[in-house]
Amino acid sequence: MSHRNNMVLIEMPDGFVLADKSTKRVPGDKVTFQLDEFPQLGRLFKTGIITSDGETIDGEGMDGIIVPGKVTAGIVSMPEPGRPII
Repeated sequence: MSHRNNMVLIEMPDGFVLADKSTKRVPGDKVTFQLDEFPQLGRLFKTGIITSDGETIDGEGMDGIIVPGKVTAGIVSMPEPGRPII
């Protein structure tokens, strides 16, 4: 595990992910990226990113995209009606 100064906690619509900004990212890695100030998850490939929706971002589409790091852990929130929140 990396030093905590190299880890970034990113809030997603359905929970949180922990990304390591010091690890070298290689094709096939699950990464976080920011597009128009919205954090998203995707898979890195040689020339771009495949989003969790299945869309491909590459070429000029990569302009303005920030990749904070490789996803190392995720916390998904699954609220259930009638269940207490702790």
